[in-house]
Amino acid sequence: METGRPYLMPNKNNSIAFAGSSIHLFVNGFSFCTPSKTEFVPTPSGTDDFKTGLIDLLAFYPKETFDKTQIISYHQPSTFVPNAFFDKKLLPNYLRFQGKIPKDFNLSFDVLEDVNQVNIHAYPKKELEIIHQQIPTANFYHFNTLLYREVSERSKSEDKEFQLFIHLQKGSVDLYLKQHSTIVFQNHFEIKNEDEFLYYTFFVVEQYELSSDQFEMLFFGEIPFFETYYHAIKQYHPSVHFEASKTCSILDLEQHPAPFFAQSFK
Repeated sequence: METGRPYLMPNKNNSIAFAGSSIHLFVNGFSFCTPSKTEFVPTPSGTDDFKTGLIDLLAFYPKETFDKTQIISYHQPSTFVPNAFFDKKLLPNYLRFQGKIPKDFNLSFDVLEDVNQVNIHAYPKKELEIIHQQIPTANFYHFNTLLYREVSERSKSEDKEFQLFIHLQKGSVDLYLKQHSTIVFQNHFEIKNEDEFLYYTFFVVEQYELSSDQFEMLFFGEIPFFETYYHAIKQYHPSVHFEASKTCSILDLEQHPAPFFAQSFK
C-alpha cells in the first residue's frame, strides 16, 4: 500500500464551498449530484466499470457542468487526530486500529485548521487516477471532513450538556458526541439492522455514562428509508431531533447511499 496525497487533494479544507456538480464515491458505485438531480452509477466490476461510467457521464453533460466538480469519498477507514500531534510521515500508524485497508488504496489527509483537527483516510488509488485524467480541475474531499465540520458548526443545546449527532448511511452509521462546543467522540460503524444500530448508539451513551436528561439526539436528515430506525430510537430516548434537508428527504438509497450530502452546496 502506498501513501501520499491524491492528485485532487487540496492542502487545507478551511472553506469547502460547493457549487455546480459533485461526484460521491462509494464501494459499489458513485452518485452524480447537481442542484437539480441525483443519479447513481453502479460499478459491480470495479475499476473498468468505474472508468466506463465516468466517461459516459462526462459525454452526456455539457463540459462546463464539471468546471467546479467536487469529488467526495465515502471509503473507510478514517480517523481524526489533533493538528498539533499530526505528522504526515506517520500516516499508516494513525489508521492501524481502524480496520483493514485494501491493498489498492492510498492514504491521505484533510487539514481542518479552524477546528485544529486532521482527518486521515484511505481512498481508492485507481479511481482517483481516472478522475484526475478526466477532470483535472476537480477538488477531492472525504465525507468525514464535511461531517466533522457540520457537527462543529451546529449550535450547542441550551438545556443539554451533550448532543449525540447521528448520520445514517446505507449499511453504516456515523456517531459524533459533542459536549458543549467540543467533539469528544467520533466513530463509524457497519450495521445491518435496527438492533445493531441501537447497540452502537447506546454503547456510546453507556461509555460516557449519560443519563437521558443529559443529552439530545440529532439525526442528519429525515430519510424515509430509515423511518424504522427513528422509531426504534424513540422507544428508548425522549429527546430526538432532525437536522432536516429538503434534498435528502425526497431521495432513496438507490440514488445516493448517504442522502444528507446528496446536493451541491452554494
